[in-house]
Amino acid sequence: MSREFSFIKPFRAIAAFWVLSGHVFQWWGAYTPAYFPPPKLAVDLFMIISGYLMAANAFARASSEPMSQSRNWARFWLRRYFRVAPAYYLSLALVVLLLSVPFLEGYQNLIHMFYGNALVGTDYDPATIQYTPLNILLHLSFLFGLFPAYASSTYLPDWSLSLEMQFYLVFPLLFLILRRFNFIVTAALIGFVSFAFGLALSKYVHFPEPSPLVMKLNCFIAGMVLYHFLAGGVSKMQSVATALLALALVSIDYRYHAYLLVLPVLMGLMLLLGWLELHGKMPKWLSALIEGRLVQFASDTSYGVYLFHGFFIAIVGLLLAGNEGFIASNARLFNWLMLGFVAVGSYMLSSIVYRLVELPGIQLGKRVIARLLPRAGGGSAPRNQDAALSAPAAGQ
Repeated sequence: MSREFSFIKPFRAIAAFWVLSGHVFQWWGAYTPAYFPPPKLAVDLFMIISGYLMAANAFARASSEPMSQSRNWARFWLRRYFRVAPAYYLSLALVVLLLSVPFLEGYQNLIHMFYGNALVGTDYDPATIQYTPLNILLHLSFLFGLFPAYASSTYLPDWSLSLEMQFYLVFPLLFLILRRFNFIVTAALIGFVSFAFGLALSKYVHFPEPSPLVMKLNCFIAGMVLYHFLAGGVSKMQSVATALLALALVSIDYRYHAYLLVLPVLMGLMLLLGWLELHGKMPKWLSALIEGRLVQFASDTSYGVYLFHGFFIAIVGLLLAGNEGFIASNARLFNWLMLGFVAVGSYMLSSIVYRLVELPGIQLGKRVIARLLPRAGGGSAPRNQDAALSAPAAGQ
């Protein structure tokens, strides 16, 4: 199948803007569209994309880096670490070392204006944030998502990054298991059982965000199932069963209530567009749109937008201090100006971060891997793989 992953690009772009918009809407106050799906659904979409891309990457490297060799597990994880960590560490350094006071103050102003005392003492109260050495260490190691007290303790949208790194850690074993046994049965068993276990865990342990892997493994597996559907080589009945499984895995979180069908609809579109691209049946106008500069730009900057849009929301909070009366009398104008300011600032900064931090991080990872874990015979990785995987799901 195609190794360019073109049909994934618009979904990555949509997920990033969805998160940004959803977080802005949370502060609109007077005019919030009730029909707008929550941004956590966008994070789930990032996880689906991650599962798909990791499976595609593993199959593309199957001959040069077989997962049956443990040293290739290390290569896989290091490659993903150097893709995720550099930009994240930059955002962490900004909020901890340089901007902690104005960053948290901006959010406190917004909370005071739109929520009053409703969030005081909750998981979303900036006054509870303390950048202690332990807090920073857990975030540098990506282990924070395993601890309820630290799963959401920076006010960055980073809880999903711990999820991503947990997924990368178990992916090689999961990949081998799914290849060894009946794929559909095994994927269904692991996906549904892990969701049930995560649901039970959430009832007994309070995590401010669903940051342990068991709570979202079904989304990652759905992405792997999507790849299995597009990889082909099975009967029509098996292909239909695979597509239905992908849809089922993203349809089981009943807690989304009225928005329960959003992810299945998106998964259906991914199945359709992926199939059209695979078989060369993509309409020309749609192919031109997907391959166009706007979608490419939005896809490339998606990780940065996810990481850095909160800084611009905080800036809005700082600018609002003492202007509550004006905002109250010009609510709709303010709302749209806020969305425009956060969007423009986030995409501009993310474009810079993509070129100066993310791409150099990928190259640094290649050099580290080549030095620490050189391939026998000096083989090279499949062409364009790192470019195709240039934006992780986190930001997710």
